[in-house]
Amino acid sequence: MRPDYFILVFIASIGVYQLGSLVAGLHGLCFYRDSRVQVLFGVLAILGAFGWFFTDENRNIQHTVEGSQQLGLFLLAIISAYVVTAILASMIEARVDAGANRPRTERQYKLGVETLKTRTLWGGILSSLRREKERETDDAAAI
Repeated sequence: MRPDYFILVFIASIGVYQLGSLVAGLHGLCFYRDSRVQVLFGVLAILGAFGWFFTDENRNIQHTVEGSQQLGLFLLAIISAYVVTAILASMIEARVDAGANRPRTERQYKLGVETLKTRTLWGGILSSLRREKERETDDAAAI
């Protein structure tokens, strides 16, 4: 039951992240550029995970997953799904657009999650690191 529950939440969470990123306009987390394909992927991931989980023939046996274990598995699965989503979206975007993850040379005004509206996670990290390096250089030059 433990691996089954983790996999259910992991796959369903990836589907939810794909739908949520589309609704929120966080294109840096999207796997597909076409919104219809994005919605289809998200819905199929959620329905597929739940369908697989609840149609297994051994679903009604007594399980030993307690509430705290279930919470831990749930948190681990949704965090893992976010990390995998961010990495895969960055890799897909880098493959589609060779300049997608290059750090921007202009000033980055959007911070935090807002960066994902225009950049992938990797591209946002590189932009932030470049901004910090430029800030350190400017501070050293001012002294």
